[in-house]
Parts: sequence; C-alpha cells; structure tokens
Amino acid sequence: MLITRSNYERVYRVINSILLNEGANPAVACVFFAGFGSYILQRHFGIHATPRGGLAAYRFEGDDLVMFGEMVDGGFTGDEDSFHCWLEADGWAIDFMAPAFATLNPSKAIPAKMFQRPLSAMARTLDDLKRPGDFFLRSSDFSTAKHMSVLTTRQAYEDMAEIAVQWFRKDPKKMSATIAIGDQSRRVKLVPLVGEPLRGTW
Repeated sequence: MLITRSNYERVYRVINSILLNEGANPAVACVFFAGFGSYILQRHFGIHATPRGGLAAYRFEGDDLVMFGEMVDGGFTGDEDSFHCWLEADGWAIDFMAPAFATLNPSKAIPAKMFQRPLSAMARTLDDLKRPGDFFLRSSDFSTAKHMSVLTTRQAYEDMAEIAVQWFRKDPKKMSATIAIGDQSRRVKLVPLVGEPLRGTW
C-alpha cells in the first residue's frame, strides 16, 4: 500500500470537510480529491502521486456498478463531461473520493470503503467487472489536462489545498477536530472534521 488505512481516512476526511464547507458535493468532486490528495501525499509522505483523469468503473455488491464516463461513437470515454479523476503512484491507484460513493444514490446501500489498489489487479475490460471490488480505469492525457486544469482557475483552490496540507497529520499524531477557515468577507468559521466512516477496503 502507499499509505495506511488510517492515514487514507484522514486524507479523505480533511478534503471532504473542506469541500462541504465550500458548499460542494463530495460525491462529484473528484478533481479536488485528486488534486488536494496529491498535494498531501507529496508534502507529508514524499510520495509523488500523479492525478489522472478519464473513464472509471467500480463494481459493488450485487448488480451495483458505478461508472464515470459516457457512450460515444466507438465505445465509452472519460474525455467529456462525464469523467473521473484519481491518483497513480508506484504501480498503485488511489481514489480518495471513494468513501463518498456511499452518498451517490441514497436508495443503494453502497458502503464507504478505502480504494487503494495495485493497478495490476485492475479488470482488463469493462465487461470483466463481475465481482464486488472489481474496477476499471482508463486515463487519457487529454482528460487529465482538461479536468485537472480547473485547479488553476482560482486562487481559492490553491488556498484550499494549503489548508488541507496544514490540517492533515499522519497517524498516530493527533489531528485537530476543527480548523478555522476565512471567507472572502474575512469572516472566520470553524470547520469540523467530518466524513463517512470507513466500512472496509476494496
């Protein structure tokens, strides 16, 4: 593994909490989980994790399948409006947004789990997603550049990334239950550390 489950959960909760404070829906904020997560891994662990964007699919229990992508002539793609972003490093894929899948569809009991898997364990094709825990990722340089470039459009995103790095502490160090974040009107708010409790790993 790149990092322990405890540290994974801490990264997820830090980013999740910051996004909720900004009024964002964590279940559709993969760009920020990938971008901020990469920054935390670099600063706290010395791991150079590369954000990747494209087509992604995850098999849950039963017939539940979550896919980020869309059908075009010739097959599925993650280059357009429907896409996903994750991180890759040293032969591993890590998706800090995975615990937020639990909120994608309230009618489905999707458990919040850590996603940190060797790329060698990935299904060969979308048709091979047959068992719970199977996954398929297909990135492209076009999708990565197009979608991750969002992080360069506002100074606020750089500020949020820095807040994430400052808030995070590696286990077993104690993490603060809140952090003070100011808005554009210079009002300061105490933001609580929150997130879906992890129910296991992929």
